[in-house]
Amino acid sequence: MLDNFREWLSDNLRYILLGLAILIVLVILFFGIKAITGGFSDKEGKEPAQKTEQEKESEKTGESEGDTSDKDSGNALAKDAHPEVTTLVEAFYTAWGQKDVAKMKELTDAFSKTDETKVTNVDYIEEYRNVEVYTKPGLEKNSYVVFASYDLKFKDVETLAPGLSVIYVYQNADGKYLIHNDESDADIQECIEKTRQEEDVKELVAQVEKALNDAIEGDESLKKFEEELGNKVNTAIMADNGEMLTTTDICNMRLKPDSDSDIIAILTKGEQVKKLENADENWIKVEYQGNEGYVHSDLLQ
Repeated sequence: MLDNFREWLSDNLRYILLGLAILIVLVILFFGIKAITGGFSDKEGKEPAQKTEQEKESEKTGESEGDTSDKDSGNALAKDAHPEVTTLVEAFYTAWGQKDVAKMKELTDAFSKTDETKVTNVDYIEEYRNVEVYTKPGLEKNSYVVFASYDLKFKDVETLAPGLSVIYVYQNADGKYLIHNDESDADIQECIEKTRQEEDVKELVAQVEKALNDAIEGDESLKKFEEELGNKVNTAIMADNGEMLTTTDICNMRLKPDSDSDIIAILTKGEQVKKLENADENWIKVEYQGNEGYVHSDLLQ
């Protein structure tokens, strides 16, 4: 029997070896595939978690950067960003150049007698041209600190004088935009002053100042006018009724607004008088020690 087995083994050895080889290959393939697929499975299981954390970090960073960018963008000095505000400001300066007090009252939330005097008495301004409107966010939604740049046309001066003003604009309960014209509002004044200190505002101010200086240096008549301008603006006339004014020199308080009128009192320099109202020919009606009379505006501040 043993001889028969050996004979059979000898005759079939190559088949047995071939079968074993195939089996070994299958085993190797099985474990190799398992190892490979298992490795990928583990890697895939870990990578999504890692990727998620990266995405979260990226999103967090992106949101932070986006917030900063939006904040910077939202707070940047913006030109003509709000059509209603631009229209309002342009209309206001057009009305000022035309001495249209009624229109100016429509565009503001308050317009005092002093404001009227400022407009009507400043006869050397002919027109505001090339008005450009820049805005910064105000204290509340739909409110803005507005910087209006323009070119002033002065009487008898050909060269335009660049200028810049700051005003506060807000939307009222009726949805109408108005210019806030009350300088006693401390919160708004503080907001305006803080906004003035921002770098892009400073740059705008510097640009306008340079443009004005260039214009003055290029036109002798404008230069002379600017030098004399301070003498043409009288702060006493522009003061509100009820304000206290101070005499700048010895002066007479007269019965009527006329240099030939009777003298009621002689005031020394530094005396305080109460302004009652503006009168003709730059006289001001005042109250002094219970008496009412007139002092010329040139002698008051």
